[in-house]
Amino acid sequence: MGLLLGDPGGVLRGVGVTLDPSLQAMRMASEMGCSALVAHHPLFFSPIRRLNISEGVGACAAYAIRHGLSVFALHTNWDSSPIGVNSVIARKLGLQGASPLVPSRLSWGSGAVGTLAGPMSPLECGGFIKNSLMLSRLELHGATDAPVVKIALCGGSGGALWREALACGVDAFFTADMKYHDRLDALEAGLRLFVADHGEMENFTMKSLADVVSDAAGERAILLDPVAAPFCMI
Repeated sequence: MGLLLGDPGGVLRGVGVTLDPSLQAMRMASEMGCSALVAHHPLFFSPIRRLNISEGVGACAAYAIRHGLSVFALHTNWDSSPIGVNSVIARKLGLQGASPLVPSRLSWGSGAVGTLAGPMSPLECGGFIKNSLMLSRLELHGATDAPVVKIALCGGSGGALWREALACGVDAFFTADMKYHDRLDALEAGLRLFVADHGEMENFTMKSLADVVSDAAGERAILLDPVAAPFCMI
């Protein structure tokens, strides 16, 4: 991704780091004196046919331009980095022998697979994941009796990789945004699933991203307070 909006020759006066380049995050960065905002998710996901500055991404783009805030995104490159999303989560869960779920010749690749420090029941494993990553919720799909030892994961929308996880012989697959019918197919194939919220799963890695940005920028990047997840548990 890289620079999405702003002046490539501008002076760097401070960097804010956030999961999503929301208007709230931009305001926080600007109020803290930052001239750049680095987000994991991009400002523009689809081709732009109209830009209404009174709403949505148009309002965000207008705010950034008016306040001299350059917006960067490290999306797929952070997902697939050997020090990125999946590697950070694998380390936090203490996965032993962690390796890419789908290797790439150019980088780490997609997802991660490894073994837990010891066997856990599915409910124990789910609680361990939830507490380790500070998730507000985590769904468990599948049998609750057989122990979990080997696990695959993919930060964010990784549901499409369930077949690759199954081929690795794992006891469970941990991801987010898994489609209903993909869940049914995976369960029918005998794969146990842990499904989290997309934003919460990846937000855990923002501290590590801020450290990387700090090293690259030559000054401390400010990790912005996470914007509240757009849902509540009822």
